[in-house]
Amino acid sequence: MKRRIVVVSEYFYPNERTDAFLLTVITKKLEEVNDGNIKVICTSELGEHKEIESLNNKVVRLKNIKLNEQRIIYRVLKFIILTLKLSIVSFFMIKKNDRVFVTTNPAFLIPILSFFRIFKTFEYTILVYDVFPENIAATNIISNRGYFYKLIKKTYDWSYSKADKLIVLGRDMKEVVTNKTDNKVSINIIENWCDYTSVVPKNKIENKILKELKLTNKIIFSFVGNLGRVQGIETLLKASKLVTHPDFRLLFIGDGAYKSKLVEFIEKEDNCKVYYAGTFPISKQNDFLNACDVSIISLNNAMYGLGVPSKSYYNMAAEKPILYIGDQNSEIARVVKEHKIGWQCKPNNEVTLAKLIDKICNNSSDFNELGTRARKVVKEYFSKEVILSKYTDLYKEKN
Repeated sequence: MKRRIVVVSEYFYPNERTDAFLLTVITKKLEEVNDGNIKVICTSELGEHKEIESLNNKVVRLKNIKLNEQRIIYRVLKFIILTLKLSIVSFFMIKKNDRVFVTTNPAFLIPILSFFRIFKTFEYTILVYDVFPENIAATNIISNRGYFYKLIKKTYDWSYSKADKLIVLGRDMKEVVTNKTDNKVSINIIENWCDYTSVVPKNKIENKILKELKLTNKIIFSFVGNLGRVQGIETLLKASKLVTHPDFRLLFIGDGAYKSKLVEFIEKEDNCKVYYAGTFPISKQNDFLNACDVSIISLNNAMYGLGVPSKSYYNMAAEKPILYIGDQNSEIARVVKEHKIGWQCKPNNEVTLAKLIDKICNNSSDFNELGTRARKVVKEYFSKEVILSKYTDLYKEKN
């Protein structure tokens, strides 16, 4: 009989977060290839949803807690409580020789499970969605110069090094995690995938969002997703004022910490070329993914190797060329360059970015070819079938 796989994560079906969706699909695949011998421990409650049929009686759902997450003290308190609940249940449920598969949500769980290995014998694999604590330093939540940060980093570097296998989402992440573990742990690159069959490329002339904004006859650059502190939104706004091409327009879709500043910019700026269309549920992805000519992916330098924007693959699936703004050695920058599906620009330089956007607008005849190639790349390298096969290979039992 195959050894049991135990999946431990804060987020799981029916949570609508991207990482919850991806982990759920991974789990279903592992359940299938492991002859059903699997257990899931999570804090995502079913609510009105029905349990996944193949995972009936295989999911332990711990009751979540509701606190005002607008205040950081409550967010930290929630993470601590969830971590304690997951830790206690995991300690008693994990048996000798289990194959434990854990994600980096909640982050506090990682050092605890690493500590458990002192008392229990189990195989330990960490799927690294976020590199902690470097990711919180990148958002300026905590300084990376203080003793407290250095203590946390040392703890997490030790925790990562106690894993048998680490899974990262890109080559830049592998570089960062290799340094954290002093090259002592096997690190596997398994990218996030895109269900390209759910994305239907459509002509922007037919797009509901652009019709409502009366932008169907303009050259649209769109930024879709988290409007956060590390996405370089301010540079995009500054660059929008410097672009000279008369048909250029910049469209934002999403939510996040920078939303209020974005809306304020649009309201105050004369002859503004920037638009905000609000947020949309995932069920409307064919509307918001197709509301552009060029998709923008942007991350500041501090985020190098700390995460890979999975939305990139969905933008590519919509046959949109990519304008990547960020470190030139990051995973998406490499994909853009290697497959010739768009353009790259260094972050934090609005003058250079504006000149590049003007150049792109003057060569709009290239959009169709670049977009067609982008979707082909997704099918060949980042489809669900391709990526899930990497997980099944990783979990094949050795004879």
